[in-house]
Amino acid sequence: MLNKVKMKSILPSAQKAVFTCLAAASMFTQISCKDDDKIIGDGDPKPDPTAIIPTKGKTYTYKISEEDGTVSKQVTHVKSVKDSTGIVVYTVENKISGEDGESVLIMKSYSQNGVTTNEISLPAAYANILSELQGSEYVKDVKITGFPHYQLLDNKAAVNSQLKFKGEPIKLVVKLEFTDEDGQKMKTELESTLTYDDGKVTKVEDVTTPAGTFSCSKWEYSYTMITKIFQNGELDEQSNEYRNIAEWTAPGVGIVKSIESDVLSTPTSTTVLQKID
Repeated sequence: MLNKVKMKSILPSAQKAVFTCLAAASMFTQISCKDDDKIIGDGDPKPDPTAIIPTKGKTYTYKISEEDGTVSKQVTHVKSVKDSTGIVVYTVENKISGEDGESVLIMKSYSQNGVTTNEISLPAAYANILSELQGSEYVKDVKITGFPHYQLLDNKAAVNSQLKFKGEPIKLVVKLEFTDEDGQKMKTELESTLTYDDGKVTKVEDVTTPAGTFSCSKWEYSYTMITKIFQNGELDEQSNEYRNIAEWTAPGVGIVKSIESDVLSTPTSTTVLQKID
């Protein structure tokens, strides 16, 4: 039998896994995308100098500071640049290391018609969820929808340049079954939905970091994550997480600095470029 105290210790773990996966999609330095199987063509494609994408041959090191004092490091580099039916596609590797270990996230980015596109796809995100929840005999099903998801940014460095998202809201459902201390079978469903709001450039300014000073576009946008917990089909608990994102980007670099804040404008996560090798 599983008592209610033990069940309460399982739900936060599931919620953490949900939040970790979905919130990772909020910053395009950390999104997970498809493998190389659809990338075709040879030669040395000519990159777009206005694209908001890291430069091939360089390594970018970031410091990520969380509100709880946790600090981690992210190392980003372009793994490959290939031509896909006339579009230069970058495969970017992000290696993140900290107290909880190391993870590698891959993204694909390309620039077309003056717009940089970043694609969020299912496989790696789903693997992250499974790794958090695996081993629990109470988790009966995990389902995630809303992929692929796209983030599109105007390349021109000007106030009111647009940032848009394409795709359905990202939704994750985790189903658990257990027997309570009274011998009754219980079914719990954890449902989280992540919805992005479009944004824009609010300022063009120089930003100084340990890696140097960069001429940046400051993008501002937001996302909302609604998490619901159902017990035997009835809503038992609901929480709403709202986050504002400010990102400073530069052509040929990508992210220079980013700050994620809660509804009270309190920073919850800050990422700063430390060096370029």
